[in-house]
Amino acid sequence: MLEYLLAEKNFAALKQYVKFLQDLPPALQEMTEFSKSFERQGHTMLSPPNIQSLRLAAQANGACWLAIQEATPLLGSNSARVLLEVFGFIEEFQATVSNADNRREAIDTIDPRQFSLVRSPVWGNAPAASIIDVLREMDRRLEQYRGTVLNFKTQVTSLAESIHSIFVRFIECLTMPICSCDEPVAKIEVYYGLGKMGLPGTTYVPGRLYSQEERIALSKEHVEFLFNLRRRAASAANNLSDFCFRMTWMLDEAQQMLRSHYPTMTMARAKSTLPMLKVPLDDVQSMSDQLVKMTRL
Repeated sequence: MLEYLLAEKNFAALKQYVKFLQDLPPALQEMTEFSKSFERQGHTMLSPPNIQSLRLAAQANGACWLAIQEATPLLGSNSARVLLEVFGFIEEFQATVSNADNRREAIDTIDPRQFSLVRSPVWGNAPAASIIDVLREMDRRLEQYRGTVLNFKTQVTSLAESIHSIFVRFIECLTMPICSCDEPVAKIEVYYGLGKMGLPGTTYVPGRLYSQEERIALSKEHVEFLFNLRRRAASAANNLSDFCFRMTWMLDEAQQMLRSHYPTMTMARAKSTLPMLKVPLDDVQSMSDQLVKMTRL
């Protein structure tokens, strides 16, 4: 379901974006030195790339990317565990009610200790005085997992914010003139004219002699490369954010269903309502499977 939201290309695009920023400092240093030299010659400089913000973004995004890589397998395994517990309980509950002498009795009369989940070591010290306690504990575990998904989304959102603000301004800056006193020539073309720097991931070879026509062609090609990188990285971040939103929405729906059960609800009524949790949780299961698959790539 919605495989495109967690497609491998999304991770590849974000990885490339993060690596680009991490590999950018040598080029930024050349830009800084040239701008200072150009200004000392009496040129009225236009705003250069924000070196400090780009460096900070590289550090922050590197940390975000590491957190995303570490969180992905945990999200998959944690979801699989929680869903196995919930689905197992629902199946046992259905069997218990089917064998009950009077299904009009309240669910609060069912002994929770007969369920495998309650007797298992993973139950720990959670309350189990009634079926409602069991339902509340499952709700708590789903909420805990929901919090993990939201933390994952926070990392993705941080990446997206830098793409939409810092990185796009860097690209636009490279297309603007370097000063206001000479013929308007894009900064990237002037930088390439120095022969000392090239942008990470591009075909420019520092130290090689290029004609003016070649520099113009390469600068346009590489600006397009940057815009394409920005588009793919932004799309990837948006898709992952949508993935998290969809997952939390499904978890919310399941939790609301759990919370709708009450002690005096009849066994017959609960037997018909509890299985409805499987509808949103089946979607969560599908998305969890995608997460597990991503860890194997």
